[in-house]
Amino acid sequence: MVRNIILGLGIVAFLFAILIFSGKLPIGRTEEKPQGDVFVWGTIPSEYIDKVFQDFNSKSEGYIITYRYIDESKFQTTLVEALAEGVGPDLIIAPHQILLKEASRISFFPSTNLREKDFKDRYIDSSYIFYDRRGAVALPIFMDPMVLLYNRSLLSRSGVVSPPVYWDEITALSSSLTIRPGSQFSQSAIALGTPNTPHAKDILMTMVYQLGQTPVQSSFGPDGSSIYSVTANKSSIYDENVLPLVTSVRFFSQFGDSGQLTYSWDDSLGKADDVFVAEKLAMYIGYASDLALFKARNPRGEYEMTTLPQVRGYNTFVTGTRLYGVAVLKSTKNPFTAFSAQLQISGEEMSGKIASSLGVVPAYRSFLNIQGLDAVISRSALAARVWLDLHPKESEEYTKILIGDIINYRYGVVDATNLFVSRLRDLYTEDK
Repeated sequence: MVRNIILGLGIVAFLFAILIFSGKLPIGRTEEKPQGDVFVWGTIPSEYIDKVFQDFNSKSEGYIITYRYIDESKFQTTLVEALAEGVGPDLIIAPHQILLKEASRISFFPSTNLREKDFKDRYIDSSYIFYDRRGAVALPIFMDPMVLLYNRSLLSRSGVVSPPVYWDEITALSSSLTIRPGSQFSQSAIALGTPNTPHAKDILMTMVYQLGQTPVQSSFGPDGSSIYSVTANKSSIYDENVLPLVTSVRFFSQFGDSGQLTYSWDDSLGKADDVFVAEKLAMYIGYASDLALFKARNPRGEYEMTTLPQVRGYNTFVTGTRLYGVAVLKSTKNPFTAFSAQLQISGEEMSGKIASSLGVVPAYRSFLNIQGLDAVISRSALAARVWLDLHPKESEEYTKILIGDIINYRYGVVDATNLFVSRLRDLYTEDK
């Protein structure tokens, strides 16, 4: 707690210094409190965040936070158009993909004023993606770790004592948990292997991490520009004979391939979450916040969660996550107040309230020490990773094409994966 207070005071001191020397805060100005209104745009639906801001506004003696929700699919287009017209917000709250993509429009906390060690001591590991030699592109608010959700009664009915710990156990359980009289499924083991599998892209990239590789790496060129390398299918650092993305795709696609013994899922069955709620799907890979949603939809269902399965033989416990942060735009006309609001929103109190309303996890390490916190959430939060997915719409579409090409026998696993990597490289080459 003392470290957090010191860090907060250091950032405020930095704000005064940087604004004075930039000319945005005249020397001799006597006000020491942030004033005025700050406008925040975000991808979190208003019903989860409005009350948090209203509570703050009712007690604030300096500034007011006004929030506008914009659907994630339209957020970047809406933001760019608004900034072009000079009517954009002061801050944005968004998933890490959007924040990283919009880095050129964001005011960083310089690394000279927010040290890497302080950042890492305060926030969970997945938040490191916000930090580079320039400082922090955003301050983390919350994360939602990827987990394996399962129906206890369906597992018990099939003689399965406990949920799988490793991916190969899912392969072994597939036949016993899948019931397919004739050509129709009456029960499926797990929703994997098809183009419309929920979170397919992030499942695959998490497996790449588990196999000892990073999906996309970044560095700085001589001119300070970012250089990106697609490394998802580079040899594993643990075994040069293992190509992580090929290995992940081969495992994943077998469950949607009607020619495989492990065939257990088909997109014609409908939306995986609906099938899971209807208790016709034994396992579902989703996020920790999904558990409460599933229980609300079907209170009689015996839904539980466990950590995401891992690759046997690899000491690389990793899971995926959704990660959200808050960032100040360069275009703000009230930078001191905007930075103050950023600190407030990302602070332990307000971020905790936002996380609680969404049923997710604050991005603070200190939260993981809370007594009684679910062990699955605690371990998953510490082990969670995100990747440099700067083109989420395109990479989502390419993932669907990749899986479809394989299960429809248009390409073999190796050729389809190489084509996917080539498409990704083309995207990241455009960013240079």
